[in-house]
Amino acid sequence: MRKIIDYLTRIEFVLASTGLCAAIALTFCQVINRYWLNFEIMWISDLALFIFIFTIYVAISYGASVKTHIAVDMLPEFLCGDSPVRKHIFQILKYAVSIAMVLGMASPAWKQVKRAFRYPEYATLIRWFNMSWFFYAMGTMMVLVILHYLWHIADNMFELKKLAWASRNEGKGSADV
Repeated sequence: MRKIIDYLTRIEFVLASTGLCAAIALTFCQVINRYWLNFEIMWISDLALFIFIFTIYVAISYGASVKTHIAVDMLPEFLCGDSPVRKHIFQILKYAVSIAMVLGMASPAWKQVKRAFRYPEYATLIRWFNMSWFFYAMGTMMVLVILHYLWHIADNMFELKKLAWASRNEGKGSADV
């Protein structure tokens, strides 16, 4: 399972990096065309925006995978102190709350995904671009975020079991709670 998660993480990183570079390059081309060549290509800014939106969805999933999100460390340090057991329990609770929040958004998101399947919308300036893909990407991002958080919960539970086993076998009594 770890290989699958690592493979997904690499794919997310490549997609997010490529998308960000493409959005920056397209924006740069638009600025060059508009201000230096006095020739505006209208659809370049739309395409850059569409790529950037897709990149955001991929980056959210990647951030959940590698645990890089904005966090306030004061509460965990206050509640857990130096206890590794408390830190792992706090991490499990944090990921469980995050999964609950994503699941809370799942119903309206699923309605939007179903609507996008039923009634596809196309961009104005890029007529061939089906904008419903944004909703598909949003649904995929939610599934991947839940998968990554479940993996982190399983990893923290494994670490708790290792700590309990180590404390039993070293004769220290119960784990530091």
